[in-house]
Amino acid sequence: MTRKKGPALYELISAKPEQPKVAKTTEVQFNDDNLEHNVLAPGRSIRVSVGSIGVIAAVCIALIVISYTMGYRKGIAVTREDYGNRLFEELPSVALSEVSTQSQIAEIPKKQGNSNGKISSWGPVISDPRVAGYNYFTLMQTTKDGAVQLTEFCREKGLEAYVVSGNNTRLYRVIAFPGSVDRNDAVSIETRSKILAIGQQWAITNAGRGSDLKDSYSTLFNK
Repeated sequence: MTRKKGPALYELISAKPEQPKVAKTTEVQFNDDNLEHNVLAPGRSIRVSVGSIGVIAAVCIALIVISYTMGYRKGIAVTREDYGNRLFEELPSVALSEVSTQSQIAEIPKKQGNSNGKISSWGPVISDPRVAGYNYFTLMQTTKDGAVQLTEFCREKGLEAYVVSGNNTRLYRVIAFPGSVDRNDAVSIETRSKILAIGQQWAITNAGRGSDLKDSYSTLFNK
């Protein structure tokens, strides 16, 4: 009996089945070195040139200087405005009355006196008609001739004034009328306003020599 050609039965059973052929895929490899180089990670340093650092520092300094200058100017403007408002609020009533009456003192009605502004009822220039218990303004203490000159100037401007001998026989005081019982009453405020208004005119004269009578003071007269 002839033998069949081909593998035996036991060979077919023991042989492993062939795996199906699968097409090979192309694997794409990424360069990890290039990827990590462009990613910021903790501990990784950044390289900046010296020129860039200088430019950044200059820009920062310029911004700081500009901000400080603007803030400083704004602060000065606000401070000046606030100071002006406070100064206006703190002005005493006496100062306000002085400003309001200065324009009224420049011209004294002729009905109150004679042609040169002197009131006919006023006493002699060198006399002392003061009453005890009243406060009177002392405009200046000077020589007799200087006191007479200032007193006549005040009378021409409508302010009743007298030359009174001082404690020192060589010096004389210029006293303004009327007197007042209280240093802060309406009479005292009005007299003070007249003195300041006349003092501005006296200061520009040759005899005044810049003295504006702002240092005048009120004292109580007692015999």
